[in-house]
Order: sequence, then C-alpha cells, then structure tokens
Amino acid sequence: MAENRYCDIEAFLDTIPQYAGESGVVRAGALLEELGHPEKTLKIIHVAGSNGKGSVCAYLNRILIQHGFRTGLFTSPHLVDVRERIRIDNEMVSKSDFVQAFDRVHSAAKRLQKKNITLAYFDWLFGMALLLFVQKQADFVILETGLGGRLDATNAVQNPVLSVITTISLEHTAVLGDTLSQIAKEKAGILKQGVSAVYSAKEPEVIHVMEQTAENAGVPVLEGVTPADYQITKNTGKCIDFSLHNGYYKNDCFSLATGAVYQAENCSLALTGAALLQKAGILQLDEGKVRQAVFETCWEGRMEEVEPDIYIDGAHNPEGIEAFIRSARSICGKRPAVLLFSVVKDKNFEQMIGMLAASGVFTHYIIVQMQTKRHLAGESIEELFAKYTSAPLTEFDESFDGYLYGKKLQEEIPDSVLFCTGSLYLAGEIKQKLQNGR
Repeated sequence: MAENRYCDIEAFLDTIPQYAGESGVVRAGALLEELGHPEKTLKIIHVAGSNGKGSVCAYLNRILIQHGFRTGLFTSPHLVDVRERIRIDNEMVSKSDFVQAFDRVHSAAKRLQKKNITLAYFDWLFGMALLLFVQKQADFVILETGLGGRLDATNAVQNPVLSVITTISLEHTAVLGDTLSQIAKEKAGILKQGVSAVYSAKEPEVIHVMEQTAENAGVPVLEGVTPADYQITKNTGKCIDFSLHNGYYKNDCFSLATGAVYQAENCSLALTGAALLQKAGILQLDEGKVRQAVFETCWEGRMEEVEPDIYIDGAHNPEGIEAFIRSARSICGKRPAVLLFSVVKDKNFEQMIGMLAASGVFTHYIIVQMQTKRHLAGESIEELFAKYTSAPLTEFDESFDGYLYGKKLQEEIPDSVLFCTGSLYLAGEIKQKLQNGR
C-alpha cells in the first residue's frame, strides 16, 4: 500500500509545472509560513552558482558527516530517483518519510491555493525537504538553489550560517540576464547581513558585483577563491592531488578520487567555506578528517566512471563543456576518445558543439535523443557537428542504444575511452538503464 501511495505521489509531482505565478522566493516564503517556518530551527548553508553547485554541496556534506554531524542535503535535479534531492547523512529519505512530508505540504498547498498562490514543482520538494530535515534533527542543512539566487525558492531562508557562490557563466539568459554582471547580481542575491560568504573569483565583473553586493548587504567576511589559490600537483586520470593556499590553508595538500580537474576549484570553495564556519565558531575542523572527507566524496553524474574507461558528465553549458574538455583531455592522455552527446534546446548548444569539435580530443561522435520534452532533435545536433567536424557521426533515437554502440566502439578501438556529456538528463537516462540492467 505504501509503495502504491509513493508511486501515486511521484506521478502527481510529475504533473506539477516547473514554473508558476509570482517568484519562487515569494511562493516559498508563503509555504514556509504555512508550515510553521521549519527553516528557523536549522543551521543552513546556502549554495548558488552556474556550475559546480552540487559538487560543492557534496564536499561540504561529506566534511560535516566526517566530523560526526547529521546532515540534510537538498539538491537538484535528480538523475534517477526523485528522493536523490532530499538526503539525510547522504542517504535518500525513505519512501514512507517522503509520503508523510508530501502530505503536509499538500495540505499547505491547498490552503495557499485559496490565497491564489500556486506552488511550482521545486517548491513542493523544498518544503518537503525542510520538514524532513527538522524531523530527522539535522545538525546542518546544505541547500542548493534551483535557478538563480535572488528570486529562488531557497532564498526564502533568511538565516543561513554560510553563503557559497560557485562559478558564474551565461545561463538561463532569458530569466537571469544576458551579461555576466546581471547573472552575478542574481546569484549574489543570496548574500545576507551578518552571514559570511565564499565565492569563485575569476572574472573582474563578477568580483566587482560580489564585493559591491556584499558591502551593501553587510556581509562580515567575503572570501574569493581565485585560480591562483589552488594548484593541481598530480593527475593520474583517476585521482587528483592539489594544494590550497589562502588565508586559511598554507599550501595544504588534498587528494580527490576523480580525474575531473574542475573539482579542485569546487573542493577549494567547500574547504574555504568550512574554514569560515570554523572562524565563526560554528564548528571545529580536524585536519585528518577533512582530508579523508574530500577524498571520499563522489558526486554522481560529474565525470563519473560508470564502467571501466566509460565516463558520464552532466556539463550542460559552455563553461561546463570547457571544464569537461580539460578533464577529458587529462583522463585520456594520448588515448583515443569517443563522445556520446545530447543536449536540451534551451542551452547554448551550438557553442557547446563547436567547442567539443574544436578540442581535438574525440575521434568519433555519437548523437542520441533524450526522453525529456526539452530535448533538441538529433538531426539538428548532427547537422551542427557536421558543420564543425568531419569525424565519423552516428545518430540513435534512444540514448542507451547510443551508449551500447559507444561501448562497442570503445572495445573495438584499442585503449580508448568513452565519454557521455551534454545534459544531466542524459546522465540520468544512462544511469537508470545501467541500474536496471537494461
């Protein structure tokens, strides 16, 4: 009976639109009031940005768990199971807990409907997550924003203990603005008075926006992590050693169980965030536990090795693709590589395809169609690849058929590597088939 109820709820949630009237922060604010403000009893770390949010959340989550804290983790999107979005101590919540939390939000949603407030899909899960984090007595909660920051549902939280902003790039330009400065302003909207913050400090216009917003908001400590702060000292393609040198770490060395070079920056942001919490007297860090935590961190769908020499990566915008190419190059070395690709139609897909073709990393391309309504037609992707490269192109209607063909190619080409990228939806479809034995 409980299983049937869970399946019904899952189906119901899938019918809820991604967008609704008002802004996410207004809708979520009304929802939190209906729920009795569960967020007010929680120590919340708020994470925004264009790329790397999930990975930074994962590093912070593991650091806190390693120090004996119970954590709540709220991220999006999910790859296979909607409960991936709501985790306690990095484990998905049970179906029965999910059902109970849904029922409470459902009751609140009915009351809000009478006030002409309709919740969007993300709002439901956000409310459910906070209820479960209170129920499970989480010591710390890590919240990843959905879209943007200033108007995002998660920004209804007024009392975080730390704000983190990862790399910022041109994304969702129709909603967030079409310049880096405009997008940075939206992301910087999570900065709050009295709350220390750490951010990725690379582009001058982003640095200017962050410093100005932090000063206006009354942020006590704003730490920028620059590319000069961390240095990769070794990359075997499976593991990375890097050193971090800033106001909190003095050329301290850390090892990561990944070949994804972009994780050195994400981990540095998380490490600096943890140090800010220590500086504020909120936690006490143990050097050995921190090192062990970051080495043990694995974030699914981000340069994840799903089978020997087969990697899936959720890069879905030009900056993500640039980081993906750097990582793929370091993993391959001089070995040949096959690329499986798909993309959703509201991304800057032509630039992404041009970058992949120009990289010189890949000898064969496989184009697949995803099941999401937002997918870009395979023929359109194929035409663009043909515009930028003369390498062999093969197209499949089903993503997993393309995966199986890529695996066959990888076995036929000596010492080659298969990479799958372009969308987290693609990563999810492949992982689901692999899990189902498919």
